Amino acid sequence: MRSERMTTWGDVQKHMRSRFRLQDDEPDMMSMVWTYEDERSQKIIVRKYMAANRDMVEFKSAFARKGDVDPLVLLEDNSKLPLATVALSGSVYLVIYNALLDHLDIGDFDFILSRVAAVADALEEKYVRRDEF
Repeated sequence: MRSERMTTWGDVQKHMRSRFRLQDDEPDMMSMVWTYEDERSQKIIVRKYMAANRDMVEFKSAFARKGDVDPLVLLEDNSKLPLATVALSGSVYLVIYNALLDHLDIGDFDFILSRVAAVADALEEKYVRRDEF
């Protein structure tokens, strides 16, 4: 059930600082590494930005470099991904999920974080076949 109170970036920062060991802790960006029992890991970046005069939050995790994957195959896989989508940023492929900050339920935060990490890790394992990101 959604809380009546809107989530703020301060809520996100407080939550991440209290629940995870952070790799980066900047005013508008935080990152952490999600580690799995099989010792694979996945770095996830969470950042605040503005779009159309609204505060947004972005979850993103790299999984491959340009040339590691056929873009057409990846585009076809993209339509089947749960929760997130893929994008190319420079020479790196990312799994990305964006949300309106004031509509983000902090109770769902860990779920979104874990799903972005899991999707990125699965794509990395499929296309790169090594734990690089």
